Amino acid sequence: MNTALSLSRRQFLKKSAFATAVATAPLILPSRLLGQNAPSKKITVGIIGCGNISDSHFPVLLGYPESVRILAVCDVDRARRDAAAARVTKEFGNGDCKTYADFRELNRRSDIDVVFVLCPDHWHALLAIDAMRNGKDVYVEKPLTLTIREGRALVDAARKYNRVTQTGAQSRSRKGFRDVAEFVRNNGLGKLDRIEVEIPPNNRFCGATWTPEPVPAGLDWDMWLGPAPWRPYTSIGCHYNFRFIEENACGQVTNFGAHGLDIAQWALDMDNSGPVEVEGHGEFPSSGLFTNATKVDFTVRYANGIPMHCRTYYDGGGATVKFIGERGWLHIARDRVNASDSNLLREAQAPNKAIQLTLSTNHHENFFECVRSRQRAISDVEAGHRSATVCNLGHLAMMLGRKLRWDPAKEEFVGDDMANRLRSRAMRGPWSLA
Repeated sequence: MNTALSLSRRQFLKKSAFATAVATAPLILPSRLLGQNAPSKKITVGIIGCGNISDSHFPVLLGYPESVRILAVCDVDRARRDAAAARVTKEFGNGDCKTYADFRELNRRSDIDVVFVLCPDHWHALLAIDAMRNGKDVYVEKPLTLTIREGRALVDAARKYNRVTQTGAQSRSRKGFRDVAEFVRNNGLGKLDRIEVEIPPNNRFCGATWTPEPVPAGLDWDMWLGPAPWRPYTSIGCHYNFRFIEENACGQVTNFGAHGLDIAQWALDMDNSGPVEVEGHGEFPSSGLFTNATKVDFTVRYANGIPMHCRTYYDGGGATVKFIGERGWLHIARDRVNASDSNLLREAQAPNKAIQLTLSTNHHENFFECVRSRQRAISDVEAGHRSATVCNLGHLAMMLGRKLRWDPAKEEFVGDDMANRLRSRAMRGPWSLA
């Protein structure tokens, strides 16, 4: 049976206009905090989500046997969680890494200090807030949350429960990105003219129709969907491919854009604010399961007049950021830094600038140091939320196809009720931010 179940862009706008649904049951029951003091010795870790992105975390976390210990892993896919536990057991030489299918069981363990949230985007806010309410510090992969409303709720929870957070914006812990962002912050390029962010195109595709399949043994499909709208299982709509389905993510805008746009926000000293205007015209599938933009093209503008253009372009460097000013330009990617003038490059890499950004050479170590010191991490929850908001602004501007004005202080669109409704998404019960 062929089923074209995905929403068209027009249907999405119509359905998304409804206010967030009231859940039929609370996410968690109130519980006491498990202590505000940081661990003094070995930090114990629980991992929620054992799929693709976890492969970049396990080698690091398993590399600190004297100071970090993974005690539990959780995934709705039994094969993935069992493989993750076996990996931990092999490294540590014992069998004390327990597996869970329900994140709430892991979050309620009193012997776990921090939780890594490495699942699809539509789950980030609920899992992280639940962990915070149960006394855990959290590392949340990028983008911080699926929606703007979820991001603010996560920031509020972190502050309320005094939890240390780290967003998976690892570029902040790379020297090249820090050098360039710090140089821009110090007006090294003179008056900034514009910023250009380039992100790769989609690397997965599906046809106009798709066929429901039997749910694989060991996969809890209902739990995988969680707060997202129900749809029948198909392998092309699960695991890695979630990012191309609007119900679960915002495509490459939040997959790669979350890195590039975050560095621009950092360089502009916008970790507590954001742009005031956005417009864009992306290209979207007209049918099929995938609904996110296949071509991204949007521009945000800040109150000081500086525009930032984000577009689809592939040159092999992942997300790239180009700062252009009156003295020339700097173009940064994960594997290189280019400049219009070699002198600019030397100046950018020079130490002891007047304004110095937080120094981190390892994103995980920075997080663990802050867990112990109770200081804010280099990619604190507020910064992660603000960068994810820029992604959301671009996504919504492309969906709506019109210029939007944004108030970063109030975190609302100016004079646009439809756009304001799209700051949140309805959640399938029993899930709720409440």
